[in-house]
Amino acid sequence: LGIVLFVSVVSAREKRSLTSEFSDVILSGLKPGMIYSILKEKNVPYRVFNNSEQEADVEVVVEKPRPSQLKQGYEPIPDVSWVKVVPTRFHLKQGEGTKCDVIISVPDDKKYANRHFQAMLVTQTVEKPGARGVAISFALASRLRFSTGPSPEKIMNEYRRKILDALKIELSPLSLFLSDVPIGRKVKLDGETFSTLQLINKSKKKYKIEFRLAGNPRNYGLTKDYEPMPKEIKVKFKKKKMKAKKRSIRDVVMELKVPDKKEFYGKSYAFVVVGKVLGFDIPIEVFSRVYFKTQKAQNENAELAE
Repeated sequence: LGIVLFVSVVSAREKRSLTSEFSDVILSGLKPGMIYSILKEKNVPYRVFNNSEQEADVEVVVEKPRPSQLKQGYEPIPDVSWVKVVPTRFHLKQGEGTKCDVIISVPDDKKYANRHFQAMLVTQTVEKPGARGVAISFALASRLRFSTGPSPEKIMNEYRRKILDALKIELSPLSLFLSDVPIGRKVKLDGETFSTLQLINKSKKKYKIEFRLAGNPRNYGLTKDYEPMPKEIKVKFKKKKMKAKKRSIRDVVMELKVPDKKEFYGKSYAFVVVGKVLGFDIPIEVFSRVYFKTQKAQNENAELAE
């Protein structure tokens, strides 16, 4: 069961609103005949907050999406009974929030295999039951998309980008250029002797990032004047995992060593650093290219050094 959670606050009306952190969710790999609890399996609750200036009775109902709400590649859920929200109705004081579970059950029928469905979770305030029944005050809607098979790759790529934009995490600069890198000894890229990359977190949340070198740097758009560095050249991270505190900038310290061999003098090489944002069920990554030129041989002896 895969899940993508795009965290976004949705407001119904300013100063008189409900908000949710479950604005658009994508699930994949569901199987007909199985029952899935998003809260129990993924610890992702449907959260609702009352930001209005008064207490409110709130309910969550499942609806089929209107044509304007339906995302490309998905079809409306055939039956709203496939999705249940627990609890479906609750009372919230001013500024109070609660969390609900979303349970999905797809009928055990082969015709529902390898299809992509969408439902809308509509959260609305209601007046207390009276002689004239229930009256809706205001509401907000969240998308729930799920696939009985893999999600469309185009959709997944779109949400990787949107999640990254929402996280506000980046490696900077996107392309780092270094010159005259010494041969035969360890060189620190620490922001002092040589420049280094910086992990920037502009958000109000903290994250954990795991670093690695890209297996195929050319996939990240290297300039034609540089070639991927040979395997003999080693790059070591001071910390393979780093915490990105809220609103912080941290140096990504690395150690670079080019062997003392004549074929490595005066060359232009490149490698790519990839930072994976941990805690997500699909790869959410940032990257930077590091270009470096090695020192030129000083004399014939240096060129022939082994």
